Amino acid sequence: MSTETCGDEELPRTGRRLGLLRVALGQALDAVLAQVGPAHPDLRRAHLLIFRFDGIEGSTTAELAVHAGMTKQSMHELVIHLERHGYVSRGPDPGDTRARLLHLTPSGRALERDVHHAIAAVLESWREQVGAARFDALWVTLQDITGERAPLADLAELRARRRR
Repeated sequence: MSTETCGDEELPRTGRRLGLLRVALGQALDAVLAQVGPAHPDLRRAHLLIFRFDGIEGSTTAELAVHAGMTKQSMHELVIHLERHGYVSRGPDPGDTRARLLHLTPSGRALERDVHHAIAAVLESWREQVGAARFDALWVTLQDITGERAPLADLAELRARRRR
């Protein structure tokens, strides 16, 4: 068993308690950014939290913040960055005068397609790494733990979106 030092005392390493899913997410985000980043050099890892869902067209910053699990202020900063670099524009929400709807520019649509393609590649690599049965069981287990019931995206469909 490996040990770590705490002051003068050596303690056995106990391993992670609640960080393993975060490690997997971090590895996935890094892999997506490595694939997408060269074509979109202004993109940062945090921006991927916006593009990991089916689509952001017509969403508000507040809605994206809830989905990404971050504050509205933090999401606003990410959206401003994307707006400055030509990926999104914001316009009025006819149903709420205080809200502004996000609209993808052509560059933003290309980025969204590229991110979805890269996500499909990560999921396919995980499936290949652990086998289809274990991967599918993992997905069902995660659904049970989180209460999320959305099915796994059709990876072939995600890849096809890139060609459109």
